[in-house]
Amino acid sequence: MELESEQWEAMGPGARRRIEPRGPWLQFSKLTGFESNAYELAVADLPAQLEGLRILHLSDLHCRSSWQKAYDRLIETVAARPPDLILFTGDFVEDKFNPEQGLKLARRLISQLKARLGMFGIRGNHDVCIGPSGLLGTPMRLIEAQSVYFEGIEIIAVPGPWRHSMSEAFAGTIPPKVPGQLRIVMSHVPDHIRPLGSLSADLFLAGHTHGGQVCLPGGIPILRHDSLPMKYCSGVHRYEQSWLVVSRGFGFSSTPIRLFCPTEVVELRLRRA
Repeated sequence: MELESEQWEAMGPGARRRIEPRGPWLQFSKLTGFESNAYELAVADLPAQLEGLRILHLSDLHCRSSWQKAYDRLIETVAARPPDLILFTGDFVEDKFNPEQGLKLARRLISQLKARLGMFGIRGNHDVCIGPSGLLGTPMRLIEAQSVYFEGIEIIAVPGPWRHSMSEAFAGTIPPKVPGQLRIVMSHVPDHIRPLGSLSADLFLAGHTHGGQVCLPGGIPILRHDSLPMKYCSGVHRYEQSWLVVSRGFGFSSTPIRLFCPTEVVELRLRRA
């Protein structure tokens, strides 16, 4: 449901985005705020019961040892208007090999979020030491190298946590897309969309790039950590048959600084094409 106060702008055929104030241009050490970016996307053959489906996409929390005020604001934002689905595309913690402190905060945060149809997440390259039980006890289900079906939705979790964990043979293990069913592919890295193009995903969700994290004015990334062209470093784009959604993430990786690249939460609202 669209709120009367919302203002939207067209992005091209089949897409528009909500006009929002920019987030903080500089963040150092602490998360001082984030952007709530909403997109309305047209999906061909979307089941009638999924018209207006709202998906919250979160990525790259990189939880460390201290609770951030931005976590409280995120919890309040979600509680005020819970989405239908919340999907996490990896890097729940910052410390790859001693994740327990970060995991404690990630569990605390995730446990306070709610979504009507549930929450699902995949591991990222910082989650190498998080096993299947690492996030048990939270309302989020951690999935990997598998498909999940419910309510006319199919979620495909790409093998992880490393980029090379996903072989090109993986696409051949997935059955053809079922007509009248929404197919969502979750990958930590965006450029997996290349070898997985045959899956014909309606939505391809990814993170990892942080949008560059440290950018030139205008959000131009200096480093992308991905092989796709620079324009795909963040945001929502049409890529062949899919909507490619690349989150700038909600945390810091390595050096705790963000420049001209605010953290973000992405909301996707779907409509029938």
